[in-house]
Amino acid sequence: MRLLFMGIGSGWSEVLAHKLRSFLTLFGIVLGAAALVGMLGVVKGLLRGWETMIYETGGIERISVWSRPPPESQREIAPLSPGRTLNDVDAILAAVPLAQRVTAEVSIPNGARLAFQGRATGQNVRGVLPATFAMDRFEVETGRIIGELDLELQTQVVVLGSSVADQLFLRGLDPLGRVVTINGQPFTVVGVLKEYRMALGGSGGSGRFSAKNSAVFIPLTTLQTLFRIDENIDVLNVKIADVANIPHALEQISNVLTNTHRGIQDVRFETREDLLQRFEETRRSYVVSLGGVAIIGLIVGGIGIMNVMLASISERVREIGVRRALGAKRGDILVQILAESLTLAVAGGLIGLVASIGLIKVLQKVVVEANRPELSPAALLIGVIFSGLVGVLAGLYPAIRASRLSPVEALRTD
Repeated sequence: MRLLFMGIGSGWSEVLAHKLRSFLTLFGIVLGAAALVGMLGVVKGLLRGWETMIYETGGIERISVWSRPPPESQREIAPLSPGRTLNDVDAILAAVPLAQRVTAEVSIPNGARLAFQGRATGQNVRGVLPATFAMDRFEVETGRIIGELDLELQTQVVVLGSSVADQLFLRGLDPLGRVVTINGQPFTVVGVLKEYRMALGGSGGSGRFSAKNSAVFIPLTTLQTLFRIDENIDVLNVKIADVANIPHALEQISNVLTNTHRGIQDVRFETREDLLQRFEETRRSYVVSLGGVAIIGLIVGGIGIMNVMLASISERVREIGVRRALGAKRGDILVQILAESLTLAVAGGLIGLVASIGLIKVLQKVVVEANRPELSPAALLIGVIFSGLVGVLAGLYPAIRASRLSPVEALRTD
């Protein structure tokens, strides 16, 4: 233990005695430690952002049903299938016990133009069922959502996202009860959705949840009557109670739709696994890029420390010879040099941690709120441990070389 503290003291003295050389040597360690801790903070923020996004858009316990061309063997009988209709919603609810909620959605082809007293905006207008608001976690700030009576009567009412309401109505003007036109058709505003502030600079532009703020909902039956020439549904969404039941639910839904579509295989199923896979790919790219910077920095720093320790040993050959002559063993010299190298590396690592804290603070001000990087004690500890490990590895060769110096030859050195 005495040798360890002696080595730490010698290492610190080395830093203070050669400040410029020590700074240049430690720069790689500082960069590597800062990049490593910063990477962990960024990845943690990214993970939290994706978890929030998945939750805010309905969670992973859902199955989406889209159309697809039937197989070649069924092309001639494909017209026998009615396609995806509202009857599928009722059939799934009746025959799939695992389905908590089923929604359907259609959109106006090629988008729509919304206008109010000379102000206009182009948006994707979606015809939905009342269950859509709960499934996709939409909340109204004022007014109400689309109701069952709206579907039955095919009322011309609309629920606007917050950014759409801001574009159509002057500040201070209550949108509720106002009549806007959608592709020339009059619709009464009955609700305005909650504003989602997930990015700096506002809610409607570049944030991950901007789609929620630019949403425009009307009754599905109204959209089909006014803007579509058929009763086909764009997508069916099925909410499952437990993600573990998705494979079983998929089988049940497939059986139901095979029956309602008269055996024609004209649908495909999509789960949130593809979303999780895209997240994993994004996370991996962050780890590879930032981790590469961290590793390169630590390697460069380690090489610098090794060179400094070799230079230090060449300057202290006689000192090492005296210590050996006075009874110091090879192991004593080895521990001392390793402790000096460890001290240099940990000093660089601590400076890197301070730099990483500043870096994270800056990123927290410029990165979208949903992905805001986070610092954790575990990340700081990992930064110190990796720095220390680099120090030990970098000092190993100089320490072995110093411990093998012959006392007689060392004492002859001027």
